[in-house]
Amino acid sequence: MPPLNIEKLEPNVVVCIVGGRRPINKAGSKGEGESAPEALRAGWVKKTDNPILIFENYPFTDRGWYLPSFAPHAFGVSINATKGISQGEDIWLSAGRDFDTVGIGFNHFMVYFTARMYWGGKEQDVDTIYREYCRLFYGPAEKEILAFFDYCEANWLEMEKDKAKADRCLELFSLAQKKTDAESVYGKRLALIDDYLKGMRNKSQQLGQKRGPVPSLRLVGDASDIVIDGKLDEAYWENCPTAATGRLRELQTGRAPTFGTSIKAGWQSGNVYFAIRCDEHPGEKLNQGATQDDDAALWYGDAVEILLETESHSYYQIAVSPSGTITDVDRQGNQRQMQWDSKAEVATQIADDHWTIEIRIPVTQDENDPLHQVIGRQPTPSLPWHFNICRQRIRDNGAEYSAFSPTGTEGFHQVMKFAQFYDGKSTKFDAAPPEPDFLETNRVATDLARKGKHEDALTAFVAIAAGKVTDFQKSAALEQAAISARILKDFERAEKLAEQIPIEAVSKTVHMENLLGQRKAEELIAEFGEEKIESWPFWKTADGYDARGRAFSEVGNGDRAESDLTRALELVTDPADWLNLLMAIGINREKNLKDPTAALDAYRQMVTAKKNTGSATYYRGVQSAARLMQESGDFDGAIATLKQVDYGKLSGVWGGTFPLQVADTLLAAGKKEEALTTYQSVANNAQVPEAQRKMATDAIRNIRFGNIRIGK
Repeated sequence: MPPLNIEKLEPNVVVCIVGGRRPINKAGSKGEGESAPEALRAGWVKKTDNPILIFENYPFTDRGWYLPSFAPHAFGVSINATKGISQGEDIWLSAGRDFDTVGIGFNHFMVYFTARMYWGGKEQDVDTIYREYCRLFYGPAEKEILAFFDYCEANWLEMEKDKAKADRCLELFSLAQKKTDAESVYGKRLALIDDYLKGMRNKSQQLGQKRGPVPSLRLVGDASDIVIDGKLDEAYWENCPTAATGRLRELQTGRAPTFGTSIKAGWQSGNVYFAIRCDEHPGEKLNQGATQDDDAALWYGDAVEILLETESHSYYQIAVSPSGTITDVDRQGNQRQMQWDSKAEVATQIADDHWTIEIRIPVTQDENDPLHQVIGRQPTPSLPWHFNICRQRIRDNGAEYSAFSPTGTEGFHQVMKFAQFYDGKSTKFDAAPPEPDFLETNRVATDLARKGKHEDALTAFVAIAAGKVTDFQKSAALEQAAISARILKDFERAEKLAEQIPIEAVSKTVHMENLLGQRKAEELIAEFGEEKIESWPFWKTADGYDARGRAFSEVGNGDRAESDLTRALELVTDPADWLNLLMAIGINREKNLKDPTAALDAYRQMVTAKKNTGSATYYRGVQSAARLMQESGDFDGAIATLKQVDYGKLSGVWGGTFPLQVADTLLAAGKKEEALTTYQSVANNAQVPEAQRKMATDAIRNIRFGNIRIGK
């Protein structure tokens, strides 16, 4: 907008209106009132005696533009309006190295009408030029191409979301094509537009197969200076934006897998990059199936699959083993083109507790060589790709499958479950209603349980198990139903649910938890004390060892409890389970093994946790570590440990117990005044329970009347 407090600009100032013509505005707005193009021009002309400049940045087809926004009238009217008040125009075009081959069916249209409208005066007739263009350029298809252009100018913006309008646009163009000989000069000119309309056809296809709610992965910035060596130590990976990172979930249920997998993505100069880390059991040998590229043995061992559906091709499959062997397939719908070569550059690294993949996948828009490289253009919010990254971990005692976008089935190749993949600003994609599959119904049931509606949750989980589901999904649903039954103290029903679970290891684990819930640890040990849990599927062994370990701890068998609980700790990857196990280990070492030093070691590990640090288990671990430190005379260490938690921001019980324990420790260390100050802070804190405020008040009274012995 022109400045209000300047009547006239200095003579050495030139006004340049950027986008002031706005012949094509993706936002669909040309402005209203004072911001309308004609009002902006008039307002600035009054402020200067110099002719103004017009700057226009036409849509950059080499940056993902694909909509057929042929708009001759928008060009013509706005150029006429600037004649006589403008000293010239600064027009930026898509002038890349491929300007003469890519998008010229659209680019030349803008250039032609901009230049042609400069001829003549302010009354240059755009319709005359427009009709002349259609007649001379397209000959026998004059009327049909005119109808096509008119439709595009009126409707191009809506084509991005309205399939009917996108299809009508393509239909009108096909009518123009039918009017010409493909080998004639007119047919060849139409072929240039036909090539440009590939993006519109791809968008129409996407609009016709709207996915349900699926995850998104967004490319942010350039993935610069990446060396494909499998180390993932480049600055881009270490500082990768959160939007470009993700974790895999169990394929059929969507829950956290036993062995986690994290992914990061990037784009640079026509290449898509992925960095993938696969967590492993420390010291365990990987299952290396393949010995060379395109070895079918890859499918029987550990592997990660990258599934890419570009905006123009569905879909490619690239599988990588821990040794770096690669198998790539062009799936072509239900077909498989095994001769296809992705030309991917890949490297892997194997460490004690994980293995990594670093891969560069080249992308080309050239469709003339379908047997090499991924064909597509850089994905955008308008024309995203869809993808999935999946992992299989196969052992003698079971297999685990996970995916960035779980499919709710036993297989990876469910295209309509692929995630959104694009480069650009955060975007919320239109989605079809969720399918009533296992993933959705399980999510609804889980939300009920999370809200404490366990009777409803139990009913929902049982209904899921009775539907068309796999044994794995049925076992998972009934396991969750049994948890709700135990919370409701309906142990008879919980046991009946355990008996219906088809996977034996899951059934046994639920039975063990049912016994623990009824404090029948001795019965659990009598039945499962010699159970060979190590022969269970590896993804369930941690739960078995955990349940039996807690039973041994409850009956006072510290050694057996220590053995089972520590074996479970080695196998868990979930942060919450890890904290719970360390808590159980610490308690067993204190209560049964009478080893406070070893117990403190367990609690200290909890203090170093990076996740779930706001959980009750974490708080108990911190307080237990501080208590043992205080008992050993390490008062400073105890206070420093308690201050790992910012308890000043806590309310309720934890907001009171932490400062009370700090005050007790200060008092034990002989720091009477500091202890009194801390007790007083609790007594004055209305955000903590009355019982704790009373404890603080009683402590203050006892100190002042000499009823507490201070110091060591």
